[in-house]
Amino acid sequence: MPSLMELVERVNKGEMIDPEQLEVYQESSNSAEKFLAHHAHAMLELRHAQQHMLQSLEAIDYSDQKVLNQFVSVSGFLGQTDLRCGPIVKFGSCAIARREYALGVDAIQNAIAYDITHGGAYTADRENCSFVAQQYDRAAQCVGWAGPSSIDWNNKQTRIAYICSTICDDDATARTICGLAKHHDTKRCKLHVYSTECGVRRDRQVFAQTTYVPASGKRGANTMEMLNKLKVPCFINATDGDVTACAKNLADQLVKDRIDVVIFDCAQSDPIACMIAQWECCRAKINLCRRTPMYMSGVNCVSYVEQSRFDMDQDFWSRRGVDSRFMLEGMDLDMDMGPAPQRATYGIPENAIVMATCGADLDATICDEFCDTMINVLRAHPHAVYLLIGEGELASQKRKFESAGVGKRVGYAGKRKDLPGFLRIADLYLAEFPCSSATGVLQAMACERPVVAMRWGDASGESQAAAFIGADACISNRDTSAYIERVSKLIREGTTRAKLGKQMRARVEQHFGYNQTAKHVEQLCEQVLQACSSTSGASMDQDDQSDEDSGPIAQVA
Repeated sequence: MPSLMELVERVNKGEMIDPEQLEVYQESSNSAEKFLAHHAHAMLELRHAQQHMLQSLEAIDYSDQKVLNQFVSVSGFLGQTDLRCGPIVKFGSCAIARREYALGVDAIQNAIAYDITHGGAYTADRENCSFVAQQYDRAAQCVGWAGPSSIDWNNKQTRIAYICSTICDDDATARTICGLAKHHDTKRCKLHVYSTECGVRRDRQVFAQTTYVPASGKRGANTMEMLNKLKVPCFINATDGDVTACAKNLADQLVKDRIDVVIFDCAQSDPIACMIAQWECCRAKINLCRRTPMYMSGVNCVSYVEQSRFDMDQDFWSRRGVDSRFMLEGMDLDMDMGPAPQRATYGIPENAIVMATCGADLDATICDEFCDTMINVLRAHPHAVYLLIGEGELASQKRKFESAGVGKRVGYAGKRKDLPGFLRIADLYLAEFPCSSATGVLQAMACERPVVAMRWGDASGESQAAAFIGADACISNRDTSAYIERVSKLIREGTTRAKLGKQMRARVEQHFGYNQTAKHVEQLCEQVLQACSSTSGASMDQDDQSDEDSGPIAQVA
């Protein structure tokens, strides 16, 4: 017979066991055994209840919101949050079929936003994302927004709408907005900025969201002030109606402003943007993809800001007949980085040499070889400190550093909203391998920090950092010994660090400034517009030919 601890461990792992095996311990005179046995039995019964709730929802096509909420609550209590997204999306689909469009779209927003934020498995599956896009499309068609009779505005300047879910001063979206506002060609283009405010609490919220954010007027006051100084129109969507009313309101504003191209800096968690993508309110639509695309059929082009994600999705879009591009997002070298961080605040000695690595998926990009390399560097230089900045489950890396005896000199800063200014706390930046974050490398270069990078392979993610810093500064052929030697030299020689840091800044100014990004955005808009015009022209020719074929001669034949 298995011991109580073995049974409890199996229950904690999510396995189903025979409850009778716990009964002998439930009557134990030992209070600890009695507690563990009853708690394990309760968890088993909760899992049974969860399964029955799921089957009851399936029986009625997920149409009962009360049972759905019970299922979500039990799943959260059990720690099985990955199971919540699918049923909520199906409930939203059922609500749309019942013509409760606002309820259905709100529910889908709840599910997708939570799944994306927590790195869930549902939105990682393209079939699921395509299903969500179909539901948004159904809602957009049934809502019945009445567009203009013609969208051929014939503007002197190309009017570009930049649509985001919210404006926040310390967000990547705000940095993009500021960069475009300052560097776009005002003679060729006129920039408009719009916020859907999809994460803000609306007056008519028919399906509650897991979290709400403050309005853009509070979170993005500095960005909006800058836009006002540059005379860039900024429209903040109203929140006095339900989600469908908000979508119509923003679509009406796009038509009023005679927009030529819309750039959606949004994901599927923004239902307002997704519905607008299906309406004929402009001549062309581009989805700027940071992590996950919108997957809406009304989008003409998907532009990725990360080369590795673009490489993975390029064939997918090609099969669907959708144009896909990669566009490196450069650095706004004029941005205000705020006050420099104080090392004492983070418990770092002033005389320490601080090395830093920054990324959004550090657990995926930092391999065992890189950990071993950093362990060798830290052992060779007792006054050096290593700082990891960003997101990722780094438990295994942390254990590796601790077992090597250098764990106390490795810090974990987590996700920082004050980048790239925070990187000024470091003396040098280390690009991880095999893959590294493009944004982190460029931010460090913009701060005049020397960068050490190694070309691990020919794939974009494995060679991008090396390409940024140049062939003269990078290390090739997976030579970890050369990597350690380069880092050690920079730790020892402050003059070399300063010289290389200035070279990094000069490369950013020459090749990766936001003035060049703005030009790429303008060229992309023009190319997509031309492609859309060619397509519409070909369609008109086909229609004319059809009219001719149906004329008197065709009838006689």
